Amino acid sequence: MKGIGILAAEWLMTGLIVYAGLSGRQILFINGPRTAVITLGTIGFAMCMIMPTIGKFISNAPAHPLTIMGYLFGTIALLTTAAQIFRWKIPILYDPQIALFVVAGCIVIKSIIGRFAPFIVK
Repeated sequence: MKGIGILAAEWLMTGLIVYAGLSGRQILFINGPRTAVITLGTIGFAMCMIMPTIGKFISNAPAHPLTIMGYLFGTIALLTTAAQIFRWKIPILYDPQIALFVVAGCIVIKSIIGRFAPFIVK
């Protein structure tokens, strides 16, 4: 599997931020689940902008089922992060702990989808 080091780093960073958000202690500027969601969402969107696989998926296979799954999970992560930033009263996503697990899950799923890029994009 290509990029296993990047995948491990993504999962490690996601796990550390989730731990920081749920531990109840002040770690850097993360002092609870809400700030962890905002941090994780920001880092996740930055990774999507930086990683070359996302652009390859969209430009070479915009209607492929894996690309569409990437759109869906990215939208869920964006909506969840926005709900925490603006304190929108969206059921389920309003709870910061649930929102933290939703964003972390979306990042893990999107990172797995990204590992399939070499099979789809030639």
